[in-house]
Amino acid sequence: MTESVLDRIALLDAVLLNASSATIALENWCERHGVGAPPFRLRVHVEQKDNPSLPAIATGIFDATEALRYRHVTMFCGELAVAHAGNWYSPSRLTPEMTFRLDTTTVPFGRVVGPFSISRDTLETIRLWNEERLPPPSAAVIRHTAIVKRADCQPVSVVEETFTGVLLDF
Repeated sequence: MTESVLDRIALLDAVLLNASSATIALENWCERHGVGAPPFRLRVHVEQKDNPSLPAIATGIFDATEALRYRHVTMFCGELAVAHAGNWYSPSRLTPEMTFRLDTTTVPFGRVVGPFSISRDTLETIRLWNEERLPPPSAAVIRHTAIVKRADCQPVSVVEETFTGVLLDF
């Protein structure tokens, strides 16, 4: 290992913060650093909840009367879980086709809403691992909470992503 674990965490954090899509950033990271085995794949569990609670930092992003859906995602490089994400989104701010794909497929959120030319505004970044030794593969190392916006700056989603230690073991 030429750079320190904390350097790797800082690099991973910078890559993720500069990406419009965490999924694409993770695909590139895994390929570049040989994490897991191709192809990158996504396992998705879709839950529809009545009034799902947003993270406190995201309160006020959506109208109180607006219907939200919640999608929990675990992302894998090969068989290695590299991230877990909660995604709260407003179907009324998406096309009916996008909502259908999110409800019925494992296509990543960023790819489904890609035609909106999305961007991300990070609300919070928390480094959860601050030791100079490699974390266990499943350990949470970074958590981001962000707003996903369309090109017209309309928020469509709040996402809370937790990235794992396996991303640092290369």
